[in-house]
Amino acid sequence: MRIKGKSLNNGKVRGEALVFDVPFSFIGDMCPDTGTVTMSGHPLFGESLKDKILVIPTSRGGTIAPYIAYYAQKNNVAPAAILCNIADTITLECALTIDIPIMDGFEEDITKILASGDELEINTDSGYIEVIRQML
Repeated sequence: MRIKGKSLNNGKVRGEALVFDVPFSFIGDMCPDTGTVTMSGHPLFGESLKDKILVIPTSRGGTIAPYIAYYAQKNNVAPAAILCNIADTITLECALTIDIPIMDGFEEDITKILASGDELEINTDSGYIEVIRQML
């Protein structure tokens, strides 16, 4: 399955999706030392973002978020790419700071189309996400 979107920072990545149903923040929702999700009570609590494709509706947080993303990347625990319904300026700045692909502008809610564990291939030059293996 191919999903068309808008590229905001280029790159090619293949990896596993980690899909959030709520807005995500690099400030407080993940540990930049370990890359694990720290959202207490969330089903993804304790999951690792390391080398995953972060799929979110949008983000929340403040201007320190790119620094936290940078710190996570320096610890080799940052996500490999970000897909979101609406890339606000904070999410975009995080992706640009750590130079990972980011896409938004999908025709459907990306958090409803994809599931955690789906294997994806992102090629922002083509403007598509290819779903290689979909979780049932």
